[in-house]
Amino acid sequence: MTGWDERIAQLEAEFPGWHIWRSNAGRWWATRTGSVLRREDLGTERVMTVDADDETALGEQLAIQAGLDRDLG
Repeated sequence: MTGWDERIAQLEAEFPGWHIWRSNAGRWWATRTGSVLRREDLGTERVMTVDADDETALGEQLAIQAGLDRDLG
C-alpha cells in the first residue's frame, strides 16, 4: 500500500483543480483550488468542498463534481 501522500497525489492528478487532504480524524476532504466561487456561480449540485469517510468515496464525490463541471462547460 502506498503512503497517504502518494494516494493524495494520485487523486489530485486524476482530479485537477482540487486540493485533497486526509484529516487527523481520518476523513478525506477536497476543495476546489483557484478563485472562490459564490453559491450562485456554482449552480445546482456543484460545491466548493466535498468530504467522505474514505478515499474511494471521495473519488466518487469528485467524479460527480467533474461530471457536473463538464455539463456546465
